[in-house]
Amino acid sequence: EYGGRVSAGLLLHVASTVDMVDTCREHLESAREYMGEDLFARVGEQFCCGLEDFHPPADRYDLIWIQWVIIYIADYDFVQLLRRMRESLRSGGYIVIKDNVLERGSVVDPRDGSITRCGSMLREMFRQAGLTVVRKETQRHFPGHLYPVKMYALR
Repeated sequence: EYGGRVSAGLLLHVASTVDMVDTCREHLESAREYMGEDLFARVGEQFCCGLEDFHPPADRYDLIWIQWVIIYIADYDFVQLLRRMRESLRSGGYIVIKDNVLERGSVVDPRDGSITRCGSMLREMFRQAGLTVVRKETQRHFPGHLYPVKMYALR
């Protein structure tokens, strides 16, 4: 999450503390400047690793927000990640996934190897991870020439 944009703009408005995960140390370090000292004081831990290597303790989070990264995670690793995240939720907690989602099929980008999946593929991976879609939304006012953005709230 470059610069803490999602934490500052959304998550810290609904949570008292936010942990951040990013593969790039510079992104984590830029959060203090972007967020300002008052908001940054509410950042708990910063983990510099890929999500496939992130292993949070059980029963830690009320909300886990995963945005703009699942296209870089292989199917098997994504299901394993979701299982770990499910175990790290407190009772009543949610996992929210926000990313580009196709209506059908999948597309692999030959430049970076990312895979944009369709909703049915994602729902099957959610099911394999033991999660249920509680709510699904499509981002409005998104440029039509880009893949649609969907948000899934999971339990």
